[in-house]
Amino acid sequence: IILRRRGGQIQHSIQEGGNNQQQRFRTAPPNVFVLVPIPTYILGPTNQDQLAEFPKEEADFELCPNVYYLGKRGIYNDSKGLKVAYLSGLVCSGDKNKWNYDESDVSDLCDVALKGSPSFRGVDVLLTSQWPAGIVNVAEAAQSEHISYLIMKLKPRYVVSGLEGVFYERAPFRCPNLGDHDTTFETVTRFIGGWLIKTPNGKRLARVGNPSKDKWIYALSVTPLNKMKIAELLQKTTDETECPFAIDELESKVFKTKKRKGDIPSQYFYDMNASMEDEKRKQRPKRQRVEFDQAKCWFCLASPSVEKHLVITVGESCYLTLAKGGMVPEHFLICPMEHFQNTLACSEEIRQEMAQFKEAIRKFYHRKDTVPVFFERNYKTSHMQLQAVPIPQQATRELKDIFLDESEAQGCRLEELESHSRLDQVVPPKTPYFTVELPDGQTLYTKIQGSMNFPLSFGREVLASGPVLDMPDRVEYRDCLIDRSAEEELVARIRTDFEPFDFT
Repeated sequence: IILRRRGGQIQHSIQEGGNNQQQRFRTAPPNVFVLVPIPTYILGPTNQDQLAEFPKEEADFELCPNVYYLGKRGIYNDSKGLKVAYLSGLVCSGDKNKWNYDESDVSDLCDVALKGSPSFRGVDVLLTSQWPAGIVNVAEAAQSEHISYLIMKLKPRYVVSGLEGVFYERAPFRCPNLGDHDTTFETVTRFIGGWLIKTPNGKRLARVGNPSKDKWIYALSVTPLNKMKIAELLQKTTDETECPFAIDELESKVFKTKKRKGDIPSQYFYDMNASMEDEKRKQRPKRQRVEFDQAKCWFCLASPSVEKHLVITVGESCYLTLAKGGMVPEHFLICPMEHFQNTLACSEEIRQEMAQFKEAIRKFYHRKDTVPVFFERNYKTSHMQLQAVPIPQQATRELKDIFLDESEAQGCRLEELESHSRLDQVVPPKTPYFTVELPDGQTLYTKIQGSMNFPLSFGREVLASGPVLDMPDRVEYRDCLIDRSAEEELVARIRTDFEPFDFT
């Protein structure tokens, strides 16, 4: 497989081990040197005879100038950001030999890819010797459930399995998000491989210069996954098929475990409401400190069953998502990927990226002559959400007075933050608060005292009022919910429209 950058320049090649590949290097005539023009990376042996041709070292061993042995398993990252996962050899069917792999190798490879990567999106290429089981209904092809499991977990954009030779390209498919800390998106996977085929003279393989002119080389022009926008990754193709794998069956076969039971309940990107929080409190033992389970958080990007179809774009430490039950179609939330309760608890790096998202949103809203109102409620919430709602320019004249008057009427008077002050200078740590940034840059805030019955929909109530948006029926998110297909259509449109303003 030849990997090249956009523009056509060949960057490097990756080849499968096996099929006497090494023989081609060592049978050159005496005193004749074969120069390999580009860096070439190969996988390992697939039988006893080939074992002697490979080094004992497991990583980046240079067999000859520009030819490198990758090793048994691992992740290869090139200088341009391309991420290639690889697994050499054949699945173990008895005693494990050096050219075999088993479930421990699969588990280790997943750990290398996933651990320490809270925003793991997947890999660009998965390179294996064997074919994944279920990829095509060909009994004579050597297929492996272990490879199928890796595809489900690592979400590669391309799977290349070249052990068996003849060129075959499968229609693309999407592996579903698995919940359970899966931060990947349902990106398209394409399989490229070959199998043994029957001829009148027996089986044959596609090799360089084969008389039947079967395809023996494949070139990919790949933009690294981490440099692509979400809209590009999720773009539909006309020839997509259903995912050929089922994770519960694969786990059962690979790890000899019982199948999963039941579905994980879905979670939503919306402003959490009091009734849910109150219900949770009723279920907790009184006077007992309960540690928050981040795996159940609705806004941690790595939490199970987060509705990633609402996500617009993802940065280094924050992401932008559509609010579920938004007041208007372009009602956004800016959230940190990891678990922070409020802005004050976030690192400076996170706050800087939030500022970048805010500036991008300002420019995005400006195209329709609207301006953003940003507000945050650090009260009866567990994960920080900065909400952004566009309002018409003419609605800004009285906006500050409306917020002040409404807060006084609610018994939680807002105060203006001095231009030379920061919120963390006026709000003590762990103190609940509400803050709103007006379109002119002024910030209003209030500290929510224990005796105060602060309205959870305060920000929406003010913006829904007559002088602002005049949408009295859009205060409660439940009244603004739309079905999933409508959400997907809306998000697809916004992702496209937001691209010119996306800095990620």
